[in-house]
Amino acid sequence: MVDLLKAPQEALRSVLGRKNAPQYATRLFQLRDIPSVMRSRLGWPVAAALMERWFSSAAFAMSQEMKESRAPYRLSQLSPAQLEATTVTMAWALGFARVQNAMASLQAKWSSPAGIAQLKDRVEKQSRGRNQQCWRFGDLNQPAKILEDTCQVNYLAFGQWSDPMDDFYGAMGETQVNVAVSGLVTPQGPGKATVDINELGFYLRDAYDFNDGKSFISQPLGCWGFSGVECGVRTQLSVPLQEVVVDESPAAVQNRKYIVQNKDFRNWRTKNQRGGDFMVLSDVRRVRLPFPQKISW
Repeated sequence: MVDLLKAPQEALRSVLGRKNAPQYATRLFQLRDIPSVMRSRLGWPVAAALMERWFSSAAFAMSQEMKESRAPYRLSQLSPAQLEATTVTMAWALGFARVQNAMASLQAKWSSPAGIAQLKDRVEKQSRGRNQQCWRFGDLNQPAKILEDTCQVNYLAFGQWSDPMDDFYGAMGETQVNVAVSGLVTPQGPGKATVDINELGFYLRDAYDFNDGKSFISQPLGCWGFSGVECGVRTQLSVPLQEVVVDESPAAVQNRKYIVQNKDFRNWRTKNQRGGDFMVLSDVRRVRLPFPQKISW
């Protein structure tokens, strides 16, 4: 028993300490937990891998020039730190109906006026010095970052907020599928040629960043917590950016959700000096046409 007359301050601290001692030390959900939730709770391995790369990379904010692949940020010019070209595959992506639909639509409409204009421009630039000989345009054995500058002729943007919440949504969201072409070029005189296209190459292209552009409102990315992604009555306004331990039971915080926005990732990057934006390319899905498609100008 403590003698209050001899040691009042020590006794008071002892009593208060016993009375106010925390019962729990429960860690709250934080932004950095999202990839593990993607992988373990939602079964989104590709989305998790891309976000893990972002968190583990050196701090880097993508410029608009890089996002649009303008020089000196053409895809073929980017360093490995700025370009991810192995995680996303067309075999994985084509497991989602909306990707199949986008690719089918682009295959049917790639030779639009804009597509033909791009093809003509590329063929004319690569025809110089060939002395009116027939030649092969487009080497689809090359990776997408090379096709982008040599034989890519059209693209289709797809994806929207109402899409299913799945691995593709978490990894790519609103993205685009590009098409490159290969065929035999037969010169037909000055400024004229015929191209017999016999193969198409499709690949996905996206920018992995958390920029909001000129918008005053940061883009919402869902309500996240240990149990998954959905909004409900227990949703909190802001997600913790670092570890927070509270005196609450695990059951009390397990289903708590936090609104996550683009700005949270940017704030995390500023605080931790990690978090690097990067471009994403898939591999190339090649489609051989049953009959060559003849295009002349």
